[in-house]
This record gives sequence, C-alpha cells and structure tokens, in this order.
Amino acid sequence: MLLERQNELKVAAEALRLAVQGSGSLVVISGPPGIGKSALLNEIGELAVRLPVGSVTGSAARPRPLVMRAYAAPAERGFPLGVARQLLEPVVTSGAFVHRWCSGPARPALAFLQGDPETPRQHTTTTMLALLSLVENISHDRTPVLLVDDLHWADEGTLDWLDQLVQQVTHRGILVAVTMCEGEPAAEPPVIRPVAAAEYTLLPAPLTAASVGALVLDHLGVPADAEFTTACHDVTRGNPKYLVSLLQECRTRGMAPVGAAAPRVAGLVPPALRRRLLLSLREQPPSVLATARALLVLGDDADPQAVGELAGLDPVDREDSLWRLRRLGLLLPRKDGLRLAHRAVHEAIEDVTPPGERNRLHLAAAALLRYRGSTPEQVGSHLLASTAQLDDDAVAALRHAAGAAVRRGAPETAARYLRRALCDAPPYSSPRARLLVELATVERSFAPSVAVRHVAQAFPLLSSPLARAEALTALTPVTPGATLLSLGDLLRQTAEELAAPEALPGDRRPLELRLEARLRYLCKNDPTVLGSTLDRLASLGERPDMSGSGQRELLVTLLHSATASATLPAAQVGTLARRVLNHEPASAAHVHTMLPLMVSVSAAADSVAGLPPWLDTALKDAVRRGGRLEESVVLSEQALVLLAQGRLTAARERAVKACSVVGTEEVSTLTALALVMVALRTQEPELVASLPERTGGLYENCRLPGLFTLVRGLKAEQRDEPGVAVEHFFDAGYALERSGWRNPMLAPAEYWAARTLHRMGDASRAEELCAQHLERARAWGAPSGLGRALALQAKVTGQAAAPGLLREAAEVLEGSADLHARSVVLLRLAEAVAARHATEAETALRTSYELAVECGASWVAARVLEMLGPAAAGVTVRARLTSAERMVAQMAVQGLTNQAIADTLGVSRRAVEKHLTNCYRKMSTSGRSGLADALEEAGLSDPAGAPPPAERVRPQGAA
Repeated sequence: MLLERQNELKVAAEALRLAVQGSGSLVVISGPPGIGKSALLNEIGELAVRLPVGSVTGSAARPRPLVMRAYAAPAERGFPLGVARQLLEPVVTSGAFVHRWCSGPARPALAFLQGDPETPRQHTTTTMLALLSLVENISHDRTPVLLVDDLHWADEGTLDWLDQLVQQVTHRGILVAVTMCEGEPAAEPPVIRPVAAAEYTLLPAPLTAASVGALVLDHLGVPADAEFTTACHDVTRGNPKYLVSLLQECRTRGMAPVGAAAPRVAGLVPPALRRRLLLSLREQPPSVLATARALLVLGDDADPQAVGELAGLDPVDREDSLWRLRRLGLLLPRKDGLRLAHRAVHEAIEDVTPPGERNRLHLAAAALLRYRGSTPEQVGSHLLASTAQLDDDAVAALRHAAGAAVRRGAPETAARYLRRALCDAPPYSSPRARLLVELATVERSFAPSVAVRHVAQAFPLLSSPLARAEALTALTPVTPGATLLSLGDLLRQTAEELAAPEALPGDRRPLELRLEARLRYLCKNDPTVLGSTLDRLASLGERPDMSGSGQRELLVTLLHSATASATLPAAQVGTLARRVLNHEPASAAHVHTMLPLMVSVSAAADSVAGLPPWLDTALKDAVRRGGRLEESVVLSEQALVLLAQGRLTAARERAVKACSVVGTEEVSTLTALALVMVALRTQEPELVASLPERTGGLYENCRLPGLFTLVRGLKAEQRDEPGVAVEHFFDAGYALERSGWRNPMLAPAEYWAARTLHRMGDASRAEELCAQHLERARAWGAPSGLGRALALQAKVTGQAAAPGLLREAAEVLEGSADLHARSVVLLRLAEAVAARHATEAETALRTSYELAVECGASWVAARVLEMLGPAAAGVTVRARLTSAERMVAQMAVQGLTNQAIADTLGVSRRAVEKHLTNCYRKMSTSGRSGLADALEEAGLSDPAGAPPPAERVRPQGAA
C-alpha cells in the first residue's frame, strides 16, 4: 500500500518512458531509514513490468522492459562484483537471447556469471568491460531497468562498474534506479560516485495524518479514532516503516485503534524497529555513537554545546555527528535544543551503551552541568541515575537538589535525592545521621511513619544533645504509626542534656521549650501532669511571651491540657489561643509543631474567629509544598472549625477529603479525631468505617479510643439497641474520666448517655446525667457547649421548664459561632412557646431560618417554613442574603460608593461589587435604585449589622 508517492511515481514513469525511447537516466531515491525508499523502488519495477507492449510511439514490436533487481548488504561488501552478479546472473540463466547478448566483447561475462559464486575471481578490466557490453547488448532488444536497493552497501567493484555504466545510460535506452539511506557512513561522498550523475533525485516525504489513518485501517481492519491516529503520527513522525512496525505491534497486543489506547502508543517499541535502529547505530563512526549517548544522558532539549562537551568532541565533529543523526531520522530538529526522535531510539542507544559507560556519562554530565550553572535538580537527576560511588561533592549536590525540590513542592522527589545520597554515606557516621534526619524531615510530609524509623536510625549516631533535640522535634506530633523510639525516655534524656550548662554554648531556650511541650503532650493522659498545668501556666505570667516558636508551642500544649481537664474557663483559653494565632505566621509548617492543638482548643472554647482565613492560607501553602500530610491535617483543622461554626455539611466534606488525601495507614490522629467528631455531630457512624479504631501515633491519644466507643454507642442506638448504646457511652465516660479528660466539649459521654436514657424512659438517670453535664458546661463556659447542654436539659426535664431553659440557651448562643446549634435551639424555643407567645415564636423562627440557611441546615429551614405558613414569604428573601451581603447592601443604600464600602470593611472593591451583584440577583432588582425598596420589603431596611449612627461612615463620592 503506497501512499502519498504520486509525484515520485510520475517522475519515475517519465524516466521510464524516455528510457524506452532510447534516452536512459539514473534515478536516485534518498531519505532516512524507513521513509519508504525500497517500496518506491519496487513500484518503479512494477511500472516497468506493467508497461504495455508498444505503448511508446514507434515501438510497436519492442517487448516490455527487462527488470533486473539487486539488494546490497553490509555482509556482502567484501564480495567483488556481488551486486552486479545479482543483477545480471538471472539474465544469463533464463534469457532467451543469452548467446546473442553474450557475444563479442560480452563473451567473458558469461563465464564470470556462470562461475562459482562462492569463490569468485577477482574482477579484471576485461570482466568489467564484458559486463558493460552485456547490458549494452540487452538494450538492443529490450529496455534494461536496473534496480539496486541500498546502493551504499554495494561492493567496490559494483560501484566502479555502475560508475562507468551511468556515464553511458543517456546514450542508451537504460534506466538505473537506486536507493540510498541518508546518514549511513557508506552513503556519504566520495564513497558513492555513481550518484553524481543522477538526473532525477527523489526525496519521499513523511506521511500525513490522513495517510496514517488509512494505514491503520489497512493493518488493524477498523477505522481509527482521531486521537489514536494523531498519537501514531506523533510517535512515528509519519515514517512508513516505523508506522507499520508500530501497527504490527498493536495487532500483536490486541490494541484497538480507539482514543483510550492513544496514551499507550507512545510507550510501544516494536522489536523489528528496535533491531533496525541497533544495526544502524552500530554501523556509525565512534563520534556519532558518542553523540547519541550524550543526547540520551542529557535528555530532551539538550544544549548542543553541552552535548559536544559530554561526548568529548570538538565543534566540527559535533556538528557532523548531529547532522548524521538528523539524516538517520534519530534526532528531531528543534529551536530550543536537541531531542531524540522517539522511545525506540532511546532504547536502542541504551542497548549499545554498557552500564559502566552510562554511569561515567551521568557523573560527567552532573559535573558539567554544575560547572555550567544549571539548576540543582538538573545536576541531581544525573547523580540519581548513576549507580557508581559518589564523592562528597556529589552528595552535597544531591542535598542541594533535595532542597530545591522541597521549595518547588516536590517532597517525594527530594526524598529520592536524599536516599541516593544515603547509599554512599559511611555507616555509623555523623554525616549519615544528618542525612537521615534531613530525609525524615522531607518524608514526614508524605510518609510520616517512615520518617519516624529514619529518626530512630539516626538518633544513636548524633553526637550532640542539640542535634538529638532537633531530630526529635522534627517528628510530627500528629504522626501516625507505631514508633521504634522509646519517645518519653528519649525526650527526658535529651531535655536533661540540653539543660546542662556545659552541654552546649548559645541559646538553647527555644529547643528546651519545644521539648517540654512534647513531653507534656506525651503525658497528657496522666492526671498528675494535667494537674500541674495551671502552675506551669502561671509561671509564664499573665501575658506570656509570644516572640518565639518555642514559647508558642509550650503555651498551646498547656492550653490543650487545661482544656482537656477544664481547669481554665473557655474565655481565658480562647483569649490566649487568639494571641498565639496573632503571632503565628499562617503556613503549612505549623503541622509539624504543637500548633494544630490551637485549632482543637479554639473549637472547644467556641472561639474560632480569625481561624478560617489563617487556615485557608495554610492550606494553599500545603498544596504548594506538595505535602499530603500537611494538606490532610489542615483540611482536618478546617473541619473542626466548620464544626464549631455549625456548618456541618462543609465540615463533613473537609473531614472526608482529609482522609482521602492520605492512605488509611498514614491518617494522622488529628484527621481521625476530626472525622469522628463530624460523625458524632452528624450522627453518621459509617463515616469512620474505614478508620482503624486504634489510630496509633508518636503520642498515644486516649481521647480517640473514647470517641470511637461513643461511635459504637451511636451505632447501637441506630440499631435500636439503646441498652447496649448506654453501656458504650458509660464505658467511654469512664475511660476519659480516668485520664483526666473532663471537658464536656471534648468528651461528651454524659450528653450522649442522658439523651439515650431519656429516650428509653429512664427519666431520673437521664436528669442526673444531664445535670452533671450542664454543671460541667457552665464551669467550662463555652457558649456552644452550654447552649446545647441547656437544650438537652429542656428536653429531659419536660415542658414546664423547657421555655425558660431554651430562652437561656438562645441567649447564651448569641455569643456562639455555632450557627447550627443556634438555629436548632431557636426552633425548639418557637415550638415550646408558640401556643402562648406567638410574637416571640415568630421572631425566633425568622432568626432560626436565617441561621439555618447560612449553615446549610435544610431540615431546620423546612420545619421553620412549615410553622410560619403564609408569613414565610418575607423571611425567605431576608435569609437568602448572607451577613456580608446584607451589610454591603445596607451601606450602599446609605449612599456610600463601592470604594468607600471597601475601605470601611477592609476588603477589595471587587469583593464589594461581587456582593452587590449577588444582592441584585437574589432580591430581583436591577441596581441601587431598587435596592432600598427591596430591603424594606424584606425587613432589612434597618441595618442591624451596620455601625451605630455616631460611628457610621460619612458617604464619600455620593452624588
């Protein structure tokens, strides 16, 4: 199947016509390997065979041309006149006019061609002239058409003979057509002399995508998808031989020509193509092979000068070698560098490159690129590919490459550099220990349990207390997985060494504080340690120093202990946590410190203001860093904050995503904690089905087993087994109480037990537990926890006391960030007072609806609309606006320009424009002119969220 060769065949047909008329010529077909030269040569022979008798004017009695074929090969180059024998031997063995053709000066040709081909006589001048005369005699009866494939591999005798023959073809009716492969050393001048007299030179072009599609149909039997055709064309660059080899491989593998298979095409290396490339490479001069190996090692878009330097060539030899590779079709011409043509070329060069030479080239490439000022990762990639022994400079280069990979957000790549450096680090040495700690610092972002093992290996090799302290504090507190370290003993030992005055010079205070923070967190389940929290907090002063990270880590750990034991009121804990937040930069690096506890503490204290934007920034940084653990932990922190805000749907989404970012075996304790808390609040115990009930870590967490016990109780309750559920709730409460965890927000065992006992009808026990829970909630003082405890008390104690308790709960929750709890309590209050206080009930319902819409509590919103009935029309419009949109709309009605609103609220003008656009859409008004009326109709004309009159911003730029 010959495609896109019409122009070449037209030229060949014209040359054949002229030869029949008596004016012969030489046709040379040239091109890179696989371009279809042989197929075109065969088609010229078929044209001659199919030429009708007497088709040429004045030649009615002349028979068809006589086609003679020969195929040159490298193995036969030492066989004198071997190609000439291939051409002429069939003529003398089967020709009808053999005696006439071999008469006269051609008589010696008969003896030569009928002699033993295994022991050919050396060609002489007489033999050469005889063979020329033989062709001349043939031309008297028929038109000789001599076809020679791969002329560049022909023997010297044949080349001499053809050189003399082509000088006579123009005077005889003889057509000579030959093929030559570009880039082959034997095909370059002055080796091939006959081609200098070529009258026609044909240069077949690569196939277009349309012809590639036709070949796919021909070989695979079905039309190809456009994506598959494009992939085949891109891989083969339209080279017919390469394409046919590729399609044969596709057929062997059973690949259908569909779009889904297109990505696999680029990875196929047909064996036939690979063998052809290997043969071609082995025939090249040493300089060409050295250049090919340099290109393979340097990779895509290599700089030509660097290729020459690595290959050890001067500019002249380099350019000659690159030219030969281009002629062979092995090198793609590019403006920005050099690139090998396709995967098969890579594999062929690899096959002709011994492992030792490949190692040498990679080491040389690393040194060369380092000298030329390339990036650390470009240097490191070559050191990574070498298996040879690395020196100190190479190890230093790998460390620099690891640092560059970390900065660009590729920690796994950085770990590969450091692991390679470890292969040649001396065993039981300080350099090896430093590398292990560096590796652990990188691995903690995606394989924290592996990082722990590497710190365990490094610890006994570290020579100073400072180095050991830095190694221990590099471990992430929320790291999952069992540790090989006896962490408590090592922390105490290192802290004691670090505190010794003679141990180290300089300021050791930050590390001492960080070690103390970890020790306290390690012992957070010890009631004695929890009991000492207040004394240690008091030692820090009324306004603890926030200038250093060590001070902030210790303070956060102490606040966490105080929160767990509920020994400080929530307001004081929240105030101190906000101070830490104000001094802590928002970044993903906080995940590897004690600072994630700040989020848990703030959520328990119902004091999460400022955390959402801080965590948004930290999440962006985590994604930029490429650390899965950091991203997972920050998502979990966001889930806890959203849970504290009562945005349950969003919290659920974040918690589930946090688990999906990392593997189940690498789920951090904070991630597990967030998912369990979400499962309890949303009453979806199936959310934690994928988590192991005991999530181990560097610091054992007793709260998680207790919360998992609560989840088992929730499951039992949903199975309609309330007795079993209560047992689980009591078990969780006992376990948490023994460890000193008494905070009603962190360990709500009494809440769940009282709730279930009430449903069972055990009023006395329910009231007793509910009273205990309420007492603890009042002592802790977080509005969210206290409001929910009051609401439970209202449910348990009965209808008489319910209105008063629910009013108190609603009042308490006005200071809470928990929108869901506020909306539910207001709905319960409306249900409790609707019969006797309709106005109060309607007001509560309207506020409940707004809060429910804002936090996504659809069932609350639906119940409110059901209770409001016809009066729900106005409240739905009001609730559609968020608090920010409502404030912007009210300020716009006052006459402030968009810029003035932006300046007042501290946001961008674009944000103000976006809020106003949302207001216009939601309130079905076209602009500011109708906004005032729409607000009034919705009951929003009095800007409840706007500043008081004395503080209102004066309109700027109002017309």
